[in-house]
Amino acid sequence: MGLKRGKKAQLTIFIILGLLILIVLILLFMRNDDLKSYFVGSSPVEEIKNCVEKPVEEMLDIVRFQGGSIDPENYYLYEDNKLEYLCYTDEEYKTCVVQKPLLKNSIEEELRAYAQPRIKNCIESVRNSLRDQGYEVSMKNPELVVELFPSDVMAEVDLDLSIKKGDTTETYKKIRVEIDSMMYDFVMISTSIVQWETRYGDSEVMNYMLYYPEIKVEKKKQGDGTTVYMVSNWDSKEMFMFAVKSYVVPAGLI
Repeated sequence: MGLKRGKKAQLTIFIILGLLILIVLILLFMRNDDLKSYFVGSSPVEEIKNCVEKPVEEMLDIVRFQGGSIDPENYYLYEDNKLEYLCYTDEEYKTCVVQKPLLKNSIEEELRAYAQPRIKNCIESVRNSLRDQGYEVSMKNPELVVELFPSDVMAEVDLDLSIKKGDTTETYKKIRVEIDSMMYDFVMISTSIVQWETRYGDSEVMNYMLYYPEIKVEKKKQGDGTTVYMVSNWDSKEMFMFAVKSYVVPAGLI
């Protein structure tokens, strides 16, 4: 009987040790966000990232078909899209004047202004949900920064979020998301096209496609002297459209 009890005790110890080793391995290989999800339930980081990502993507879908503006003022209507003039003149035989000399900065500000209030409301909803679950939550007014980079759009929220329940406290100084997009490359090419338009009243789009084989650049002349430009990626079909009106030739002389 003593021998059997001893074997059972050893077996129990081995099972407990095995479970402890398994738990340690799981904790070691889990990502940080997964750990937080384990302790808190639904990870606030992922919820807040969704709050940030959705409105920025919504805004990208708008500005890419409107010359970088959420609400274009000086635009050309092309296939129901209000294409902002990035370079414009009404004078005949004159090259255009740049309308947005800092196009990258302008688009970043458009994205920030559109997304900021929507992100704030969404984060407040996440905060209220956590409080309903019994957590102590504190944060400052979320401040959003949006920046275009090659291959992605970075959106970062500074919110100093603190979540506490019992003896466990989690803090999040900033939350960052990176959205796949070629908007930076489109803006750089568009800026170069505008520079050619200001100097010569036209541009040669083939040069860009030779230098950037993944990029497609189309130029469509309109009857009133406007040129519609479409810069896109061959694979993803992501596109940026804008208008230029430069070196207008009077009707009947073309």
